[in-house]
Amino acid sequence: MIVLTPAVARTWEEKSLQAGDRMKDLMRQAVDGALRELRPFLPQPSTALILIGSGHNGDDALLLGLELKELGWNVDFLLSHSPGRRTHPDPRVKAKHWKKAILWPSKPARFLKTRTPRLVIDGLLGLGATPPPRPTEAGILNWITREKRRSDLYVALDLPSGLHPVTGQASESVFPADLTLALGSVKSGCLKDSALPWVGQLRAVPIDFAIPPPKPMADFFLPCEAHSILPTRPANAHKRSSGVVHLWAGSSQFPGAAALTSIGSLRSGAGYVRLFADRPIPESLSPSMPELLLHPLEPSQHPPPELFLDGATALVIGPGLPPSADLKKFLTQLLPQTTIPIVLDAGALEVVAHHPQVLTSATGPILLTPHAGEFSRLLGAPVSDRAESALLWLKKFPSTFLIAKGPHSLIAGTDHPFSFNSTGGPAQATAGMGDLLAGLLGGLLAQGTPPFDAARLAVLWHGLASDLALLSGGPTNLGSDLSLTLSTAWRILAGRAE
Repeated sequence: MIVLTPAVARTWEEKSLQAGDRMKDLMRQAVDGALRELRPFLPQPSTALILIGSGHNGDDALLLGLELKELGWNVDFLLSHSPGRRTHPDPRVKAKHWKKAILWPSKPARFLKTRTPRLVIDGLLGLGATPPPRPTEAGILNWITREKRRSDLYVALDLPSGLHPVTGQASESVFPADLTLALGSVKSGCLKDSALPWVGQLRAVPIDFAIPPPKPMADFFLPCEAHSILPTRPANAHKRSSGVVHLWAGSSQFPGAAALTSIGSLRSGAGYVRLFADRPIPESLSPSMPELLLHPLEPSQHPPPELFLDGATALVIGPGLPPSADLKKFLTQLLPQTTIPIVLDAGALEVVAHHPQVLTSATGPILLTPHAGEFSRLLGAPVSDRAESALLWLKKFPSTFLIAKGPHSLIAGTDHPFSFNSTGGPAQATAGMGDLLAGLLGGLLAQGTPPFDAARLAVLWHGLASDLALLSGGPTNLGSDLSLTLSTAWRILAGRAE
């Protein structure tokens, strides 16, 4: 799904209406899609409160509330202003629906008395509203914020009310969403790092407009968009033609990193995966991963560069490795010798942070996978916004690719528009997740997937596997949980899931 500024998104909708779209049909698409994305998050039907402002955002929210009624919810509608003779684009909304709604400052008694988890839908302010909210809307937002319980689910349509639609800065009164549903396009302010505490998880609701979309400023990569970049195997494929990944991962302190990185590469579709690791890690993995090729190293010994390169079509270096002078020496020797893609993670990123000059000798694509702390150390400065920091990084090292991990992980590369990931969530914030991702990424690169596409696909696949694992567990995922759902996630990406 494309990422647009609110002004461009509104213009697109207006031109689509001029070209023949009907508002009620667009609204129907938005509400049907919102309900589809909302279902996995919904608790058992209880009490729902729909906050309705004076614009089309309020119209969407009202229609969604009527759909929730059909699903067994007790729904109250709270209006910010008197409806007067207000009509709704959808003819199913009658005058009685407006008359039965509660007008602020009255408060819904049923909602206040409910003790089971409650649902709140924010349709107060639309894209044209610039913070701070007016006193009436601010009063509603302040009240509903005070009312929030840990078990409640707060959902914003398009953009949390009170959040700046471009900068992502929060006003003093803002809707504290757990989930934001982006309708038709993702609004740029929602992807600012400053907006994350208010946006919550972000899910996309595609809408089929009558005219082609405008040029996007970035994309929010969806599972339904991945099929065109999936690697495929021809009928005459064999192991070596399917890619060879060499990994240097794991240490006595982090032996599990070697296992998880290996699992990621083995599950990626690569034909061969060879792990270089300190003894006794390879011996311990041999019974559980008979498919893995093993090269034991003596402690504190790096792989011989020539052997590490021999036959490989992609390399992964760093998961579970401590930053060391030996690792720096290895990178300094290796990077000028090859043009195959290399993933640098964890310990290798720390070496680059302290010795960035090692990247200047690289002759092939380098993919870096920092989390927030690692990204800050790479830049040598705090990261207040990943997109802005990615631009600074690419100016220094234009031949690299960046996966800035975190909510809606950012993939950045020179001559590519930014790509934000749409899958996964806070359940992935556990040790070992990055190791599995590094292995997946290396495997996709080994099969010949271009670096930018490989990065987008690995992060999307990894997040989708997490979403699937969470359906049968919780509250978090382990990296090993994802090994059980990667195959199903792949079938979904390929459009072959039942």
